[in-house]
Amino acid sequence: MARRKEHSHDEIRAMAIQAATELLTEQGVVGLSLRKVASQIGYVPSTLINIFGSYNYLLLAVSESTLRTLHDRLAGVCAVDSLRKIIAMAWEYSQFAHEQRQAFKLVFELQLLDSEPLPQSQGQLITGLFTLIERELAQLFPEATPEQHLSMSRVLWGGIHGLTALSLDNKLFAESLSLRDLLESHVQAYLQGMGYQRELSCC
Repeated sequence: MARRKEHSHDEIRAMAIQAATELLTEQGVVGLSLRKVASQIGYVPSTLINIFGSYNYLLLAVSESTLRTLHDRLAGVCAVDSLRKIIAMAWEYSQFAHEQRQAFKLVFELQLLDSEPLPQSQGQLITGLFTLIERELAQLFPEATPEQHLSMSRVLWGGIHGLTALSLDNKLFAESLSLRDLLESHVQAYLQGMGYQRELSCC
């Protein structure tokens, strides 16, 4: 077992996040525990509590790592115009959710105690994700205000997340339709409903 002085707090933090992520992928949230994470990296649970503050904050650190990876995936999407880019980001989002099923679910299912305020870093990550969408909406709706872009991004992505979450639980009940087609339909229908006139061409 590793001795406390063998690693710095930052190193132990990184090791714990990696170990928790691996255990989460293999066993899901129900198979994850503070003791298992500590044992995996050769430390005692109290060491992790001293570093993270609580078990929930350890899970939140895993959630933040997931959000950073998701942001990088969405930021790397390329397309010839904003409509196609939003559709491509929606598909990338759903692919990420299916590839990282347990980590993705943790982001939305983790419940903090009333005595555990949400760190500012978590809010910044979420804002950064929505900013990617708001930038494209600003291109499609240049006359709209930043507040309108913000509102539109939440409504638009709420539907994308809903379709993705239902597909993770096999509850779309639309075997003849692919998730990709449903996401594209949702994006186009919403944007057209908000006044965007152009349609996605076949080429």
